[in-house]
Amino acid sequence: MKKTNFKNSAFRNPLNDILGSKGHILILRELITLDIPINYAELIERTNLSRQGLYDVVDRLIETGALMHVGIGKQKLIQLRTDHPLSESIINLFTKEKKLYHSLLKELKEVIKNLDKQPKSAWIFGKIAQGTDEYGDPVQVAILGDMKSIDIITENFREKLYHSGIEQNYDITIDLRGITKADLETRSKLMEGNIILLYGVDPRSYLENLNKSGTQKRKIHAYFDVKSLSDAEIWTKLLKKYPEIISKTLNHLENRIPQVSSGERKELQEWKHILESMSFQRLKKFLESDSERSVRLRQSLPFWEVLNERERSELMNTSK
Repeated sequence: MKKTNFKNSAFRNPLNDILGSKGHILILRELITLDIPINYAELIERTNLSRQGLYDVVDRLIETGALMHVGIGKQKLIQLRTDHPLSESIINLFTKEKKLYHSLLKELKEVIKNLDKQPKSAWIFGKIAQGTDEYGDPVQVAILGDMKSIDIITENFREKLYHSGIEQNYDITIDLRGITKADLETRSKLMEGNIILLYGVDPRSYLENLNKSGTQKRKIHAYFDVKSLSDAEIWTKLLKKYPEIISKTLNHLENRIPQVSSGERKELQEWKHILESMSFQRLKKFLESDSERSVRLRQSLPFWEVLNERERSELMNTSK
């Protein structure tokens, strides 16, 4: 008797069609992250899929019952169908994916916090920071310290990483690079493009101080890219397009404020109050104001660290 092959059964194996391609996963991730209905144009911008490609994927996901339309005509929106039998499991899957990344960053920050001596700065660079990594690529971490202590800090970091079990628990390899201020120019690749800050201040700010003091004459292109992000008009456009950045920034500030010095804490608390109390229109006017307070606080915009790779890339491309 011939054995029946059920591998392509829509009833027995619905995930074949629901998670059937990268496009399916991109769309589901965006809808779950937003948790609100969204129109086709916005979904195209968020996923970078072609218009026809997105329409085809949405149609297939609606056929599976995973998505549904809300409204009609030009007002037609797309949302996750929450009464689908697998919707809760799918939501949990993407939520776990997001938590895994943030949990890794949190544990790395905790290791740095517990070092015998803290570095001046620590950050993730390379493919993972750019969002171009593949399975097995190392998590490249740079740590900045004084010439006398950087080797000790780096070795202490390696030892605590080993005992923490992070590499085994997250199935990753961590590549540490210890550098000093004197190395910043010659090892500028460690700061090119996007970085993920783990501790201290953005290392590129040290380049600015070196330039002001006359000890560094050559400007690094990556630093100009980051500096241009402070343009208030560009930021407000991004915040309008991705309003969830504000709530993510508030959550970040909640966690960050207890960990910083009293001077930095005062400034972060000021930003927290602004974001909690201002409507978007008021925030837009504040960011683009020439008042002393606006000018001062624009030097420490708190949004950068919570941006995802797509938002960072869009911001940098807009600022060029």
